[in-house]
Amino acid sequence: MKDPGRGMARVVRGLILATTCLGMSLAAHVAAGGVVHLSVDVVAGGLALSAMCVAAADTRRSFGGILGVVVLSQLVLHLFAGAGGHHGEVSSYGWTPTMLASHVIAAVVLSALLAHGERLVWALWGLTRLLPRVPPVQDVSPPAGPAPSVLQSYRPICRNLRDLCLSGPGTRAPPAGLPNVR
Repeated sequence: MKDPGRGMARVVRGLILATTCLGMSLAAHVAAGGVVHLSVDVVAGGLALSAMCVAAADTRRSFGGILGVVVLSQLVLHLFAGAGGHHGEVSSYGWTPTMLASHVIAAVVLSALLAHGERLVWALWGLTRLLPRVPPVQDVSPPAGPAPSVLQSYRPICRNLRDLCLSGPGTRAPPAGLPNVR
């Protein structure tokens, strides 16, 4: 298995961070009484955020790295949402102490959850590296000729009471006619 910093795992991890950042920003906007307006600026900001998060997902991210992305995305997305005049006075952008505290608390909580998820993904990947590698199955073609009968290949080995108690139901060899590979 490829490490989580490559391929589809990298894209999924990056998009989870981007979706969390965008969702938090939009949910905070609605919770504060605003309305979500999907403007070109907001869509462009979301796409840029997604590209940045996928690019940053090439290595394991720490709590501080995730928190930095979440906080920065909140600032940028808040500016994009305010640029369309959704906060009434465009120059104020709605910076209130309550709004700032809400963003900080939400950013810390979500960053902690995402950091725990990061640790889990990388720990699971580390465990998969400990599993033994299973060799690919080789093509084994059946022997030429008629198939042997199961009854013909069964040979009881029980000759006395001791054998009856200590042995299994019969031989454990392959049926007669098949190669005995050990």
